Amino acid sequence: MGKKVLAVHLPAFHEIPENNKWWGDGFTEWTNVKSGKPLFKGHYQPMKPKDDYYYDLSNVNDLKYQAEIAKKYNVYGFIFYHYWFGNGRMLFEKPAEMLLNNPDIDINYCFSWANQTWITTWHGRDPETLLEQLYPGEQDWKQHFDYWEKFFKDERYIKVDNKPMLYIYNPSEIPNYDKMIEYFDMRCKEAGFAGIYTVEYIYPRNPKLFSKKSDAVYEFEPRYSLFFDISKFNLLKRFIIKKLKMTDYQSFDKIWSYILNRKRTYDSKTIISGAFSGWDNSARKGKESMIVKGKTVPKFKKYFEKFYTSDRENISEEFCVINAWNEWSEGAYLEPDDKDGFGYLEAIKEVVDKYND
Repeated sequence: MGKKVLAVHLPAFHEIPENNKWWGDGFTEWTNVKSGKPLFKGHYQPMKPKDDYYYDLSNVNDLKYQAEIAKKYNVYGFIFYHYWFGNGRMLFEKPAEMLLNNPDIDINYCFSWANQTWITTWHGRDPETLLEQLYPGEQDWKQHFDYWEKFFKDERYIKVDNKPMLYIYNPSEIPNYDKMIEYFDMRCKEAGFAGIYTVEYIYPRNPKLFSKKSDAVYEFEPRYSLFFDISKFNLLKRFIIKKLKMTDYQSFDKIWSYILNRKRTYDSKTIISGAFSGWDNSARKGKESMIVKGKTVPKFKKYFEKFYTSDRENISEEFCVINAWNEWSEGAYLEPDDKDGFGYLEAIKEVVDKYND
């Protein structure tokens, strides 16, 4: 039995009052996507969904369609970004809640708590705090778990050994992190589970395993490779490019070579390996963006097959993760576009089918 392919899911493709206030009426993630402009000859911008399908994730039928094509092409489940800022303050909770309330939608899922303060960083605006990430303490842990519990009890919610799987984006920023995880673990056991299964993101902001309480780590690509695996000279070069507000060009093939040849371990923790389909956040950041050049469907299929069958030490035999299902503004998506159609999804399906016959 091969691994289950999970894809990071961005729920920001629908209007919310906060975005209308911050960015103008009618703003959704598609607004960013449509603003993309080519920076060089042959640069695929703006990126466009196939058949101009600019879906609305406040519409249950659009969510159903995502689930249908994910299932068809062997994407086992979505990792929904979950925005909880403390004291019950959330954003973009509607798609996951619609999924919960529509048990006929056939897709597995779990949460990634994207715990970070929101600031203005798009389109050249000076940094300004939009919504601060707060950590009020134990009462907030209770309120947070009370919200999660109904999702955890959903049979579609992904579990490992009867433990609900929870990704945490910035564990090192959370005060009393270990006590919080112990509390969630206790509450899970009270709810009839074997505990909670926490997965730490590993990327530049979290450069190493933060807590022994975490069950696994997730290598968040391509940011992981472009911080930990490149030479010190190239890391310095990237730093200078950023300071000069220039475009940071990187190689699709080189990043994949880092992913496929990695040997790093984390105190014997399970490693949920990360992959990516592409990267180009120029729709958000213009000339101050990072663009990974050279991606094609045949290359992705070749690299993904090696990734999928990796026998690296401590690697999870059950899951692997692709960044992302629908990060269109960052050029990291599997959904069909007007350039490659269903090519990336077809590549995943062919590889998974090959090793699950």
